[in-house]
Amino acid sequence: MNRKKGWKRLLSVLTCTLVLIQSIAVCVPVYAAPKKKEEALSDRVLKDLPTAWDLTDLYEDEDAFEADMKRLEELIPEIEAIRGTLDNVDGILNNLENEDLQEINAIMNKAAMYTAFLYSLDATDKWTGQANARYYDVAQKISLAYAFEEPEIMELPLKDRREIFSDERMAPYAYSMRRFTDPYFVSLSEEARTVETLMQGAFNNQKTHDIFDNVELPKLTFSYPDGTEGILTDETVSQILQSPEYDHEFRKEIYELRNSMRQPYANTYASLLEGAMKENWARAQIHGFSSSLEEALYESDVDPKIYDRTIEFAHSLLPKFQEYYEARKEVLGLDEMMLCDLYIPVTDYEPKEVTYEEAVNTGRKGISIWGDEYLKTFDAIIEKPHIDVFPSDTKEAGAYEDLRGNETTPFVMFNFDGLESYISTIVHEMGHAVYSELSAENQNVYNNCPTIFTQEVASTANEIMFHKAKINDAKDDEEKLYWLDNEINLFLNTILTQCMYSEFEDYCYKTIENGGSLDASDMAEKWIELQKTYYGDQLTVYEDSGIGWARIPHIYYNYYVYKYASSLTYAASICEKVEDEGQDEIDAYLQFLKAGNSEEPAALLDIAGVDPLDDETYESAQKLISDLIDEYIEALDKSKR
Repeated sequence: MNRKKGWKRLLSVLTCTLVLIQSIAVCVPVYAAPKKKEEALSDRVLKDLPTAWDLTDLYEDEDAFEADMKRLEELIPEIEAIRGTLDNVDGILNNLENEDLQEINAIMNKAAMYTAFLYSLDATDKWTGQANARYYDVAQKISLAYAFEEPEIMELPLKDRREIFSDERMAPYAYSMRRFTDPYFVSLSEEARTVETLMQGAFNNQKTHDIFDNVELPKLTFSYPDGTEGILTDETVSQILQSPEYDHEFRKEIYELRNSMRQPYANTYASLLEGAMKENWARAQIHGFSSSLEEALYESDVDPKIYDRTIEFAHSLLPKFQEYYEARKEVLGLDEMMLCDLYIPVTDYEPKEVTYEEAVNTGRKGISIWGDEYLKTFDAIIEKPHIDVFPSDTKEAGAYEDLRGNETTPFVMFNFDGLESYISTIVHEMGHAVYSELSAENQNVYNNCPTIFTQEVASTANEIMFHKAKINDAKDDEEKLYWLDNEINLFLNTILTQCMYSEFEDYCYKTIENGGSLDASDMAEKWIELQKTYYGDQLTVYEDSGIGWARIPHIYYNYYVYKYASSLTYAASICEKVEDEGQDEIDAYLQFLKAGNSEEPAALLDIAGVDPLDDETYESAQKLISDLIDEYIEALDKSKR
């Protein structure tokens, strides 16, 4: 997952980084034997990879961090110095290109990353709390100092603003400044922006949820079938559900135990989510939007039809997935099948336990179709100590990539579990990282931060290509069937499940926007209703699964999760084109990655040959998924003979 914390919205964080790749000339003596053929970059084996973040690449120590915070405070008067100058092209260009103001952005980006990473490693650590509080205090001061900027520009007549931003000197910044020429954009007064800034972060329910769910939620103990004791965490559950050695009954026990772990706190979870959503709804109203969804789509520059089309597409896939569930249920000989059974292997192939380096090299080989430029960028990132690999008692769950500013290369967080199936997570997050890097190399600081809407295309395209490679390279039918199952689950988890989450999120927002309150029992009822819709008659949904929403942090992010589904749909279309047409489509895809956030998402996707509103895009993705399920069912039938 590539996530930018919602509570860090005080300032726009701008991604910028540079990679230098040197080529080495090799001289061959006149009478030497013929030079051995150079090893293909795709065959290179990475070794001695770092496994922990070295945050000294950002700040050597606490004193260095504090020095930067003081430097920011010293620079605040430089912001006030531009007041009254933003009524012409030269004044606005100075605001964008002023060295002191660029220094402010650079330090803020670095400090934002540093404090976020401390939080991910241990949200309860004393220095983590102190650093985050100090960063927040300075960030708020800077945001308050900038409160005049937008209103001053918006006071100009629309005609004058359009003339200013049509100047050729403004071309590099045109897309990032688009709101100033939008006749429907609602700008707050300086006073209102000041109040909004002061209130931001005051009710940080998302942060509270993360601390409680990741660190302070009482963990239950359980007994493995062999009698050994275990502590229940989301990572433990994942390992059990993906392991071939456990039967349906034990999986069901663990699945129900995870639900029971959060159930006593259902009202607390509901209150936290309600507070976060009310804050998002309040912000939407302040800025003149009629719903939280409208504000979220405007912020992402996404046509509302795309959101609706994504949900519709997910529903169109439900009948085909019923065939998949039915086939699995039959071959496993289950009287009932639950969500926890979707990962039970249906073949004799046993996924390997792998080291981290083995996982990286296998994943890297699987995405080598993107070519040498892509792999060089991949290597430059993963060979730096900017990857935190293993879980710990205090570390945040999940995985993500983050890059802000131009001081460093991307940072990536994993919670590697040692299983072969985790490789898809590695290539997913590295897809984000390579996208960030290539974007930063080729775009200015105002256009080099791709939004999640396109970021998830880059990550899921890697997953598709990795799974295709594993299917094609399978040594026998049993291994092929295992990887077919994995790729189908990629689409299941990323399109169907994320759209189910999004429909639940939409239900919650509409409840609040219509003057209601989020009630834990009503939320459980809605969650179960959606599960039954999305999983149909072939999967048994138990009433105690109604608490499942409580562990999903992404529903705090304001209409975030549907982007996983839409992006995988577009990624599937891109990958189909690559397989059909070859190098030209690969080149087009790399150009898409290098385009960063320089245009609206639909225009960026067009570079890669995808139209988010074209029937062909969805038909292509649906065909890919249907063909996979048909191939899977055929392979299952063959294995039973």
